[in-house]
Amino acid sequence: MTDERELDDGLAAFDQLGREMAETNRLLRAVRTDQATRNQQEHALSAEMKAALKQATGASQEAIQAAKTEIRSSLLWTGLTAFLIVLVAFGGGYFFGQRSGWDTGYADGYQKAWNQEAAASWANTPAGQRAYALDRRGSLDLLALCRGNGWTTERRKDGTVCFPNADAKGNISGWYLP
Repeated sequence: MTDERELDDGLAAFDQLGREMAETNRLLRAVRTDQATRNQQEHALSAEMKAALKQATGASQEAIQAAKTEIRSSLLWTGLTAFLIVLVAFGGGYFFGQRSGWDTGYADGYQKAWNQEAAASWANTPAGQRAYALDRRGSLDLLALCRGNGWTTERRKDGTVCFPNADAKGNISGWYLP
């Protein structure tokens, strides 16, 4: 009976071994299925990550391009604004300078005209008429510059005085009356 018992024990152990092998095979298949599922999931995630990376790269390239365009646009507007400021400054400088020059010229012209009017007004007085007559006869320069024969000038505190004196021969020169 020991043989039979050993045989029954061996058969039971063999059955047990068969069941354990079947369980191991089932677990192995489950692991393989899980591994295949994980591989597929990883592959899908990898593809999604590649697509996301490609999208992010494209977005960053667009952002860089937009930034370059924005910088160019900003530089263009800054340059245009600076040009307009310089243009306005030159225009303002020209306007105010021209206006100041016009005012100065007008004031100078008015002063000269006033002086000319005063001179013309004096020329119409009896004294002005006499001076004009002396000038026509050529005596005004002789009188004004003290250039007659024997005439001398003397400086005094109030100015220079002209004295008609006799020359070495005793002659005294004079001037024509108007």
